[in-house]
Amino acid sequence: MPPNASVPDGETRTSRVVGSIDFIRPKLPSSSTNGEDTDESKLLTTVTGVRCSMPYTIKCSTASFTSPDYAHVRIEQIASAIFEETESKLSNFNPQSEVNIVNSMGIEDVHTMSNALKDVVLCSKELVKFTRGAFDPCVAPLLKHYETMAERSSHVVHNGDRTGDALSAVTEMPENKEDVADQVDIETIRRQRHVVDFWRSLVSAGFAGDPSDARVSRTVRRLLEISQWHSAFSVVANGINDEHRDINDGDMPTYTIRKKDHDALLDLSGIAKGWTVDKIAEALPSPCWVEWGGDIKVRGKHPSGRPWTVAVPEPPKLSEMRMRVARAKKAGQRGPVYTLADEHIRDEEHDAGRGKEKEYLAILELRDGEAVATSGDYEKVIERNGKLYSHVVNPQLGRLLELNQTSLAQAVVVTKSCMVSDALATAVISKGDPSQARAMLDQFRTGYKTPVREYLLYARQGPRIIRLSIPGIESKSDRERRLQRHQPATVIVVGGGLAGMSAAIEAADARAKVILLEKEPETGGNSAKATSGINGWGTDTQAEQGIADEERLFERDTFRSGLGGRTDHSLVRTLSTKSSDAIHWLKYRHGIPLTVLSQLGGHSAKRTHRAPAVNGRPVPIGWKITSTLRDTIRNEYEGKIEIRCGMNVTKLLHYIDADGVKTVTGVEVNGTETIEVDAVVLATGGFGCCQRTDGLMSRFRPDLIGTPTTNGQFAQGDGVLLGEEVGAQLVDMDKVQLHPTGFLDPNDPSNPTKFLAPEAIRGSGGVLVNSEGKRFVNELDLRSKVTAGIQKYCSRFKSDGYQGPPFAYCILSQEAQEIFGKAVLSFYKDKLGLFEDCEDMNSVAELIGCKKDVLIDTLQEYEESAKLGTCKLTGKDVFPSPLTPKSRSLVVARVTPSIHYTMGGLNINSAGEVQEKIESVMGSHRHIRGLFAAGEVTGGVHGGNRLAGNSLLECVVFGRIAGERAATVKHAEKEMFPHAKHHAQESESNFIPVLLREVRNTDKKYGMNTREIRFNMHGAFQHSGLDVGQFIALRGQLDGETLMGYFSPITRPSDEGVISILARSDAKGGPIAQLLEIARPGSTFYMCAMGGLRLKFEKERITYNNREVKRIGLLAGGTGIAPMIQIIREYGHYVKSHPCTEQLPPFQLNLIYAAEEMHDLAYMQILDTVQNHIPNHFRYYVKLNRPPLGWSEGVGFVERQDIIRYLVHPSKEDNPLVVICGPPVFEAAMKKNLLRLGFDHSEYYSYSEGDNVAAHL
Repeated sequence: MPPNASVPDGETRTSRVVGSIDFIRPKLPSSSTNGEDTDESKLLTTVTGVRCSMPYTIKCSTASFTSPDYAHVRIEQIASAIFEETESKLSNFNPQSEVNIVNSMGIEDVHTMSNALKDVVLCSKELVKFTRGAFDPCVAPLLKHYETMAERSSHVVHNGDRTGDALSAVTEMPENKEDVADQVDIETIRRQRHVVDFWRSLVSAGFAGDPSDARVSRTVRRLLEISQWHSAFSVVANGINDEHRDINDGDMPTYTIRKKDHDALLDLSGIAKGWTVDKIAEALPSPCWVEWGGDIKVRGKHPSGRPWTVAVPEPPKLSEMRMRVARAKKAGQRGPVYTLADEHIRDEEHDAGRGKEKEYLAILELRDGEAVATSGDYEKVIERNGKLYSHVVNPQLGRLLELNQTSLAQAVVVTKSCMVSDALATAVISKGDPSQARAMLDQFRTGYKTPVREYLLYARQGPRIIRLSIPGIESKSDRERRLQRHQPATVIVVGGGLAGMSAAIEAADARAKVILLEKEPETGGNSAKATSGINGWGTDTQAEQGIADEERLFERDTFRSGLGGRTDHSLVRTLSTKSSDAIHWLKYRHGIPLTVLSQLGGHSAKRTHRAPAVNGRPVPIGWKITSTLRDTIRNEYEGKIEIRCGMNVTKLLHYIDADGVKTVTGVEVNGTETIEVDAVVLATGGFGCCQRTDGLMSRFRPDLIGTPTTNGQFAQGDGVLLGEEVGAQLVDMDKVQLHPTGFLDPNDPSNPTKFLAPEAIRGSGGVLVNSEGKRFVNELDLRSKVTAGIQKYCSRFKSDGYQGPPFAYCILSQEAQEIFGKAVLSFYKDKLGLFEDCEDMNSVAELIGCKKDVLIDTLQEYEESAKLGTCKLTGKDVFPSPLTPKSRSLVVARVTPSIHYTMGGLNINSAGEVQEKIESVMGSHRHIRGLFAAGEVTGGVHGGNRLAGNSLLECVVFGRIAGERAATVKHAEKEMFPHAKHHAQESESNFIPVLLREVRNTDKKYGMNTREIRFNMHGAFQHSGLDVGQFIALRGQLDGETLMGYFSPITRPSDEGVISILARSDAKGGPIAQLLEIARPGSTFYMCAMGGLRLKFEKERITYNNREVKRIGLLAGGTGIAPMIQIIREYGHYVKSHPCTEQLPPFQLNLIYAAEEMHDLAYMQILDTVQNHIPNHFRYYVKLNRPPLGWSEGVGFVERQDIIRYLVHPSKEDNPLVVICGPPVFEAAMKKNLLRLGFDHSEYYSYSEGDNVAAHL
């Protein structure tokens, strides 16, 4: 392992809850004791100096040069040349610089930009667009105006300006009317004061103390027009005005710039500094470190093998800022603009002299090529009327922001370009508001060619610190803390494809011992045959190629493709959320270069990832991934993962307890050997090659028997049958995907196994025609639609008496062949003989056997459609490459629909747990303990038709989830909250990290304003440890603030592996509602057991506070239904398990459910289900204050007569208990009603009275 840094390699500078209660300031590592990092001079050559009044430090590996002396000379040569170019081209402080030549131009002048200025201007222009004006290099006129305004104010104060005296005089109100009786009446003075206040507000407008204050003066409004890029400058490329289109500097050698307004000015100081750092780093050999004025870029790793590290100091407090300004005045700075960098250095030296440790906000690790820049409100300030203002102008509003506690004081941004990092850091500081700044930077995490890789935003109050947080990604520390709570387990993974190997690696990483069983001689399975790629949105690859993609688009495409089947919302959301993490896991953890993108059929963006060709030869992506993971297991997991091939699992060992709950305990192999373990993961693939008369295809899709397949002979559905034998529910078993293009070999047409004609063939521009030479379908449509088109419009293959399946001809132009890749095309054409060469369209028509004129007309229409951007015949609107009647050097293949994928399989939840269907008052599904599954063996992800590229993604995402979940089944503590029986407190030690599993709607018809939020317990076999009615505290982070909510679980205390809460999704849910709304599967929260009702359901009686309760009444208001649902579920189980149900009193449990409107109702289906299962024991009544038209139940507020009629009587013989939960006003009203009806205090429980948190429940 590489050593840790003894000290950071440098600092970035400009260079609480509020704030987070979880924030701990990092401490610098103590000096190294192993000697590996104590003397950097042996490893690095360091050059320091000052340019443009800013210090620089450059470190480069001495080993990259012939000698240390030469290293020093060469580094200085490279740096000096670039610094000189910066000063001559980009410095606003050099009167003869190129940027100042541009600033001095007239409107009619045109300037041809140097390469340096071109780079900076084009980057600035692009960032103005992407930040929507939050960054703008043209704000100099505005800043100059504010400096002048502040200077004038300063003169008024220091010189006793008469205007100021006059203003003061008219604004001083006399204490008594008599004092001005002989001068002027009070009303006149008031009018004068009003005029003066109005004048002052106009003068001050723009110096904003409140971020929401957008008022500016007329002068500022006028200056704002010329201080924004779109109205200040225009750039022309090769004589073509590019003002309204993006400019990329690859293919346009010359650029000119002109002014749109005479007073427009370019200020490139910050972004030019970033350009300089980038250029020096690029010019030096790797590894190197370049720092200038707080901007830093690194290449490679530190020569010791560790990452480069950057310390982020904490900005000064406001009191310290005023002290620095005062010292600057004493030092001779005139003001009102004060540069405080020197004062910052003096403070550091003073603190160091007193032995005071420097405080840091973070220690960042930089990867190869990463750059960090910082912007803050403390390096340069403007003083006006005794107030301090940031020197950064908000270009969107044209105002300065007063330094305060709540606005951003510092922004640190990491990208792979110092230019971009510097611009973004400046942009977010100008916004002021931390939440808005975070939202803007999150947009740059995806969809921008230089993605944001990390950021740190800081506001003084709290302090409030916001770090980059990708939804659904657990931090290393939280994961380690969570995994420490379980004991090492032994896990069997059945199947050696991508899902199986992903599960095995993740289980081993979670400290399990893993045995991977594969029935074939080698691992890989159908995963190894995949060629199209693996999907992912929001990936580094997309961002680096400028591909904008979104969660909603990916999910929409998946749902649209799956229409007609069961696409479980939670499974799709999990697949979507984890997609980028899956790509990055393969890319960075396993070194698979997923850098090639394509847009396949059914997709709205380029998101299918593949590896680039090697030495001109294509890399089959499925083989590349599976072989890499296999090598990783063999090289890195010796003793942790054992691969056994030739092992056919024939049975799942299991037992059934008295309640009918099944637990899997191991497997039977080859019909003889048994292996007992703690958990089993099934990853055996689908049944696409199962043609047996008693097989799954015969049972569920007998019409496809005899249809060609692209699957290997091993795809027999073994895992589906194993799960079915132990009671697992099967879903979508009739949903079988036919890939539209399996190669039909004219020399062996009857072979049932076809080579797959990859999706990339059509994605490269392949055009499908039938035997008449006519197009009939959008080649890039969903697989199901292309398949249906071939089956409907194409004739069957006939040869020598053989009649085969329907087929089409796929034509590739030269351009399409280049895009697809000549090397991979050669494999299919020259090695397998599946493509035929055709010189021109005459040859193609002859091969097809169609009329030449028909084919020419078809391609003429296609050419015209491509020019228009849409095809009227098929709706095609993406044309990857041209194909015209004049195209030459073509290749043609025959393709036919073939069985490719089976969407159906074992029903799993989003934790990878296999489900069985049950008939119960508590629910309709239950997990089979110890049984997990992932990949094609499962159903519910893809619905009626799988979206291309989602197969490999599903294997990685759910393989990893199932593997880790299986590894965490053993716990020393069977309860997640082992001390919950005692009244818990909100102490830090009582909060434990939990992962969000899924968010579900609470009702199909009602509950539009509520959501059910489900969290994973740490182990699949754990119980919560809570009592019935006990509630929990839930804590999370959003925008640097710690948010807390109190919720009653709706799951029963004995439910395993999951704890669910009910939460509002609208503004009434409080601040934490927003956090829950943006959270995604895998997001970390902290949970703590609290107080509550603590109702005891014993074998034959119910007790509360050691008192037997014979009748229970529930009064629920709004989301106060949550604890009632748990009580109702527990009561349903109590009734069903009671030895003498007929002895129970009738309607022992009753509910009155009150809500404002219908959309506030939740779990109505559950209430109906329970009432139908135990109709003599439970009933409920609903009242709405604002009922919809057609409502036939209760209307208005809950009255005393409602309690008597629908709930319970205050009878001592019934030993009643009334439970109240809802908004505080509701609970208060219900308590009054109960007391007036004669109920004793001991006969009801109110959540607000018991624990003072009802407003959150």
